[in-house]
Amino acid sequence: MARPLRIEIDGGLYHVTSRGWQREVVVRDERDRQRWVELLDRVATRCGWRGFAWVLMSNHFHLYLRTPQPNLSAGMHDLNSGYASYFNRRYGRCGALLQGRFKAVLVEDESHALELSRYVHLNPVRARLVERPDEYGWSSYRDYLGSRQAPAWLDWETVLGELAKDRSRARRAYRRFVEAGGSQSPASPLEAVVGGMFLGSGAWVDRWRRRLALKPLREGVPAHRQLAWRPTLADVVAAVSEAFDVEPAEVLVSRRHGNEARSAAIYLARRVAVEAVGTIGEYFGGVTSAAVSKVVARAEDRRARDRAWDSRLAKLWERLRTSGDSAKS
Repeated sequence: MARPLRIEIDGGLYHVTSRGWQREVVVRDERDRQRWVELLDRVATRCGWRGFAWVLMSNHFHLYLRTPQPNLSAGMHDLNSGYASYFNRRYGRCGALLQGRFKAVLVEDESHALELSRYVHLNPVRARLVERPDEYGWSSYRDYLGSRQAPAWLDWETVLGELAKDRSRARRAYRRFVEAGGSQSPASPLEAVVGGMFLGSGAWVDRWRRRLALKPLREGVPAHRQLAWRPTLADVVAAVSEAFDVEPAEVLVSRRHGNEARSAAIYLARRVAVEAVGTIGEYFGGVTSAAVSKVVARAEDRRARDRAWDSRLAKLWERLRTSGDSAKS
């Protein structure tokens, strides 16, 4: 089974979900629900998590939280394995309770807090378990409304602070905001997630993809290869043009034999860019796929014989691989 891509950082902000095996129920009564909530409280407190919202449904749960330390996987292991052990003991069963590994989306910043917390709190309404979210007791929504004592790790103040400074006004505004979502069915904020992994601006996602490109590919984690940033054909041509001190037109159009810059660009485009060989041929003046393959083969053969050529291409690839990598978390 392919392993999910995990990015764990200091101060990481995540939307986390975990589902029952084959979507079967994971809680059967109030005792089960209370046990899960107790375990969440224990894990969140021990790990130092800052929670913003949670909901426990019959066959899955959602968490929206920040991890001051990079300990999301450790905490989720304790929560899920601890609850599965309890559930299996109580019902005399064995085997997996939850479906594979948990899913975690890395979120750019707390500007998504209102939409994500509303999405979490409206789960019972969307599932038609209740008409209004405050009728459901197994989420953090009542903590937001002040109708019960919130756990110390639940940071509802940050979310409400986006609406008003006065606590009572903020709570009333939040109730209106959430309940309006129940009647209007707004689009899920998770529809904007990139590659099942990132929720944020295009520039922020691009920086994270560049970071992934700098790390060795992880075996059994296909999402790493799929999400890692790869240079475009324009990036390749620009880098080669500068390195060989020629105009981009000299790289794109075949006008003479022995055009080393063009050979280097086609080789790098095939090896490091994301486009198919036919697209590369079109980009470089409408040459055939077979011609592109011949250029690549000749460049590869020369790398094995010519140290200077090999070094030049290696430096270009490294430059392309690290270009623009100034991302900060």
